Amino acid sequence: MPAAHLAGYAGGAAAAAEHVRDLLRVLSGRLPPADLTVEELRQRSWWSGPEAYVVVDDYDLVAAGMENPMGPLAEYLAQARDLGLHVLLARRTGGASRALFEPVLMALKDLNTQGILLNGDPQEGSLLGDHRPERLRAGRGVLVRRNQGVPVQVAWVPPEGTLT
Repeated sequence: MPAAHLAGYAGGAAAAAEHVRDLLRVLSGRLPPADLTVEELRQRSWWSGPEAYVVVDDYDLVAAGMENPMGPLAEYLAQARDLGLHVLLARRTGGASRALFEPVLMALKDLNTQGILLNGDPQEGSLLGDHRPERLRAGRGVLVRRNQGVPVQVAWVPPEGTLT
């Protein structure tokens, strides 16, 4: 990620909570006013600025503490498209069925968001739509969109200039 495009990086819960608070200030300023027309809503013309991408790796570790720093984002997820908010969240499948009761994951599941299920234990139950994890080879997965699963192969290319 080029530094010019990075608003912040958090390696711990306190830093993540601070970045989320900053993002919430931006998002609250993007909420549509009461007198907004349908056309303005379609064009998202009532706010300007960059789209916001929140990328969370190891969400199971982020949400494990007493207070999840990502929790306050849950109330904005239903309007994410209108507010220019995009959330990319990764977590291991172990324990995911229990974690679906956590507010952010619950909101994402309720909104029927798309995602990729990689190798995991089918006993975790339905995680995306009615799709369960499967025992798959490395890099294989199922892209779930609108409750339809499509097999995918995820590739990784090392950054330029690194040794493999």
